[in-house]
Amino acid sequence: MPVLIPTGHNMIRSLLALAAVLSLAGCAHTQLDASEPPESDHPAVQPLMQTEDPEAALMFSVLVAEIAVRSGEHAAAARYYGAAALLSDDPSIAERATRIALFARDQEQAQRSADRWLRLAPESTDASQISTVLRINAGDAEQAAEQLDSLMNRVVVQGGDPHSTLGAVIGQAQDQAVALETMRLLAERRSDDAGVHRVQAEAALRFGEPGEEVVAITGRATERFPESVPLRLLHARAQSEAGRQDAAIETLRATVEAHPESREARLGYARVLTEMEDDTFAREEMDRLVEMAPEDTQLLLALALMNLEAEQLGPARDYLERLDALGERENDVAYYLGRLHEMADEPDDALAAYARVEAGDHAEDARLRSARLTLRRDGAEAARELFDPMQQGVDDDLARRAYLAEANALREMEAYAEARSRLNRGLVQFPGDTRLLYLRGLVHEREDDIAAAEADFRAILESDPENVAALNALGYTLADRTERFEEAYELILRAYEQEPNDAAIIDSYGWVLYRLGRLEEAETQLRRAYSLSDDGEIASNLAVVLWERGERDEAREILEAALEREPDHERLQRVRDDLTE
Repeated sequence: MPVLIPTGHNMIRSLLALAAVLSLAGCAHTQLDASEPPESDHPAVQPLMQTEDPEAALMFSVLVAEIAVRSGEHAAAARYYGAAALLSDDPSIAERATRIALFARDQEQAQRSADRWLRLAPESTDASQISTVLRINAGDAEQAAEQLDSLMNRVVVQGGDPHSTLGAVIGQAQDQAVALETMRLLAERRSDDAGVHRVQAEAALRFGEPGEEVVAITGRATERFPESVPLRLLHARAQSEAGRQDAAIETLRATVEAHPESREARLGYARVLTEMEDDTFAREEMDRLVEMAPEDTQLLLALALMNLEAEQLGPARDYLERLDALGERENDVAYYLGRLHEMADEPDDALAAYARVEAGDHAEDARLRSARLTLRRDGAEAARELFDPMQQGVDDDLARRAYLAEANALREMEAYAEARSRLNRGLVQFPGDTRLLYLRGLVHEREDDIAAAEADFRAILESDPENVAALNALGYTLADRTERFEEAYELILRAYEQEPNDAAIIDSYGWVLYRLGRLEEAETQLRRAYSLSDDGEIASNLAVVLWERGERDEAREILEAALEREPDHERLQRVRDDLTE
């Protein structure tokens, strides 16, 4: 029987079906990056067929492109699919060409294919979004603004939110300066659209350097749309980031007074107040907000949580007690009262509050916190009757969390043998659980069983070679407790490359540099870690390095300040004694 070669759209459907049979993956999302390459079994890439028959050329182009995809030759696949897109009137071919070019990071080919896709499917918001982002990245702000204008009209016709679509497109732009210029041009086109000006202001805050230019952009938008609460809040944020705190406060105050019914305005104002150092002024202003809406339970809860986060326990207590008296949000209020009593070192009151949490999102955490408080207050045996039902229940996630909570509390109490015993039991129930292994490794280190600690951390790395916590913990253990400094350095560096702004990892990095004798570099890293966190471990390591470098007065000051914050910190005490004896 002769082989029938399909033509036209039937041919395209047949080709795409063939691609599916061959497991040649497509990309269905609208993001510009493809996180996983299509499947590859490395067949050879063949040269493009030479023919005057456009349908035969199209069929061959698609097949060769798909073979290139499977071979991992994504640049070649992008070129072949780009040629196929020009030969075909089927937008699915142009879409595939675009996405493969994006994966191959061939921006020019991606732009050509995206333009073809948009021409063939002018109603496609995906095609328009991708084409527009590529225009921005290519520096063509004027064309990008024109396309965004059309895209927004199309989204409205389709019943979508044009401003969220606009924000999503701008958020994907790589060239931030061109993105800002695009938004300026679009705002000129849509001068009466408050939502466009809001997205422009958000882009200015996201992409621009904090300063008067961003304040000017948000200020102009606020003047243009004085009734827009979101624009007023953005203007206040710009003022705050530019160092104009008083102006930001005044903008927020005026916004609340002009829009007393707006919870958004009140909460925006409250967030800024909780960050202020003038606690008296902040409390007065918050109370004014409550007077304007005395039964707004969401406002009261938000104020309570903002103050809890800022460790302003007095105001937090007052707002939670007001909520409690109203009888609203009972489970939430009881939970956060428990948290407040914990922070205030009032364990009896905390336990009583947690006992009131009967349901809701915080019920499990309330049970865990009650068990942990009981352990600290009454001992392991008293807490066992609370931990055991959770650890042996049907909810595996809660069981793991219960083992971790119990063992971590025991570790903090320096009851290392009991902590290890509970973790061993947990690992029988959940073999290979990385969180349990990690915590057991920390316990082994405290027990001076470095070989066992290393075994646990390496067990994690066997299943997850780039696990940041395990890399850091093993690296720090080897740097601090052994002479294997080079090996420790390699481990910590792998963690640092993934999380370069994490204070604990920077501390490890600085400490291994110290152990390698690179004192100047060590000081730089440890100072940076200390600027991010005043944790006692970091303080002790920085003090050691400063002492070695002759900065002994500063080392003493850092130790004294850290011990004032954490008087029972074992490492701080040991370092102080070692340095000053």
